[in-house]
Amino acid sequence: MPEDERCQQFADYLLHNYVQTTSRFQPEVWACFTKDNRTANACESFHSHLSRMFYSPSPNIFVFMGNLRLIETEASLKRKKTPNNPNICASKKN
Repeated sequence: MPEDERCQQFADYLLHNYVQTTSRFQPEVWACFTKDNRTANACESFHSHLSRMFYSPSPNIFVFMGNLRLIETEASLKRKKTPNNPNICASKKN
């Protein structure tokens, strides 16, 4: 790291606000890397999950709709499991 007081202040800011266990935005909020979710980007995670559900680039419409219903059911169950927790990733620790 450069020997600059501003760089040290910025590094301290990141640690204090985003990395330490006492931080305001703990890593569980912004970095939910688990076995099922290997990205912090919700859209990328969803697309990856959706792609793994199909074995061809043009699936049958009934297979496609069935998989969408499955995703909807999984999401609904997760929301019900964690009603007071807006961070769904935290529930994956269980």
